[in-house]
Amino acid sequence: MDSDATKPTLAFIYDREVTAEDSAGDRILICRQFARELGWAVSGQWVDRGPNAVALRRTFWTGMVAAMEHEGRERRIICLVADWHRIAFDEAARNTLRQTVSDVGGVCVAVSDEQLPGTSRDVAMRRLRAAGKQIGPGATLVRHDGATA
Repeated sequence: MDSDATKPTLAFIYDREVTAEDSAGDRILICRQFARELGWAVSGQWVDRGPNAVALRRTFWTGMVAAMEHEGRERRIICLVADWHRIAFDEAARNTLRQTVSDVGGVCVAVSDEQLPGTSRDVAMRRLRAAGKQIGPGATLVRHDGATA
């Protein structure tokens, strides 16, 4: 059986369209390109729209977390967003939603935080590893234990 160190990280891309003029298309492309550059496999993309995009209980967010739990067994799983506002503008709401990802063993990553000058795949992976606890060779448990509302 393969260890999770030999399997590519599995990225679950999330976005939301709050208004009719808001379009997630370009942001999703940025996330897909970022995942490709890091060698992450993309499981899919989930987009909440309209009133559902601002509620704390979101149809597509919930579906994404369920997919993460189902598909992420023995793999490193990432909820990938273009920036933190794609999860929520309000920090407390964002932390609550991020906690649901952490609860299934995943971590949220914002492309905007990782695209600093000179950032490479190794730097991004070091940041992920530094935020977690090594539980085996090539396996790091990264949890979000921030405040929730």
